[in-house]
Amino acid sequence: MLLNNYLSKKKINCFIIVILSLFSSTLFSQIRDWNQLYQMIDRPVVDMKFSSISGISEYGLLFALPGNDGGLAYFTNQDSLNIYSIASNIGAISIVPDNPNERIFCVFGWGSFSDGLYEFDVTTQEFELVTYCEAFPHFVKKLSSGFYFGYGSWNMLGGLLHSNNGDNWTAIDFFNFKDVSDIEENGDGTLFVSAGYEIYIENEGSFNSFEAPLRINDIYIRNYPNNDEVYIACVEGCFSDAVYRVEYENGEITNLTFINCFFNLNRIYEYEGYLVVGCKYGEGIFLVEPEENGQIQQIGTGLGINDVYCFEFYPVNTSNFMVGTDIGVFLATNLTSASNNEITEIKYSISLSNYPNPFNPTTTINYSLKENSQVSLNIYNIKGQKVKQLVSDQLSAGQHSITWNGTDEFGKPVSGGIYFYKLKGDGYVRVQKMVLLK
Repeated sequence: MLLNNYLSKKKINCFIIVILSLFSSTLFSQIRDWNQLYQMIDRPVVDMKFSSISGISEYGLLFALPGNDGGLAYFTNQDSLNIYSIASNIGAISIVPDNPNERIFCVFGWGSFSDGLYEFDVTTQEFELVTYCEAFPHFVKKLSSGFYFGYGSWNMLGGLLHSNNGDNWTAIDFFNFKDVSDIEENGDGTLFVSAGYEIYIENEGSFNSFEAPLRINDIYIRNYPNNDEVYIACVEGCFSDAVYRVEYENGEITNLTFINCFFNLNRIYEYEGYLVVGCKYGEGIFLVEPEENGQIQQIGTGLGINDVYCFEFYPVNTSNFMVGTDIGVFLATNLTSASNNEITEIKYSISLSNYPNPFNPTTTINYSLKENSQVSLNIYNIKGQKVKQLVSDQLSAGQHSITWNGTDEFGKPVSGGIYFYKLKGDGYVRVQKMVLLK
């Protein structure tokens, strides 16, 4: 059903460069280049995909718009945006084109009796139900091994469906009753699936699992030549939300390498050798080095974005990425013209470490400040709960240290395990991990 056909009386210029001074970057202030694309779409965009289906303009770009009057959206010309849905009160949350057959698979709903996977015929502009789902749908994707549809929630039935060609869908029985939140495929064709707290790796037709610290809501595999690197977003809306790299060999996941913490992180992407991390609830967009305790830069401040839902490349510019947000689509360019030098400068001007690590019963946290700053230094457990505040004061530039004796705010010893310590000052945040042995 066609919900809206937006017509503009004057030509929309989708390439207006907005030069923004980002005064509140996590590490420093700098100039960034951004376009706000497709200004007709001044609403949440939760998924974007390119297609080669005829009749779709703007390089075949498809949009998933959630909520009331949302749905599958695409331009038939630069001035006309069409939105199609199964009902006016049910929006789309995930889309993927089937280019040879000129159809689009769409996931609709978020807790309604009509939630499910639908097939949209571009020629007839009609939807056909593929399957309902018994719990919240999460995604539909096309990988080299076929199409996949995942759904579920922490307290309801879930599962994972697969189709070789989009015509016949069958359940992958291993994931029956699991909350399947994402699936990706690395460069050699190995599947990685996330469900709840587990990250699964395919091994000769079966799946082996590894438990993550928090629930997993996104898997990202870097592009060639780094497409053996797998990253996950572990999230529960706490200060322990973090990106991890999945370490694996011979069909087994051996470890998760901590990259860094990001509060309410939602999606991972990459740009010019960095990971891009998009968060929700006003937490922002970041570049981070893809290494343990990687340095962080905040980008996109001042744009008014509260939620980041998806990423995609833009085919005109060679060094860029698009961001689907709560207020539309933004194109980011020229973000790393000075990033390498600036990150290197931060490495030498701000340090944070503790020794010994692992420790029992005490450890000393050492940190340096480039300039006078209001500083807080807090300890958090693996669930993101604040255990103890060690520092809250205006401090001078230079070296500082403080000892933590493994107790909470009430002086009671805490249990052994992983803890995070977070240093926050004027214009920067650093987080490190430590292990208390008992």
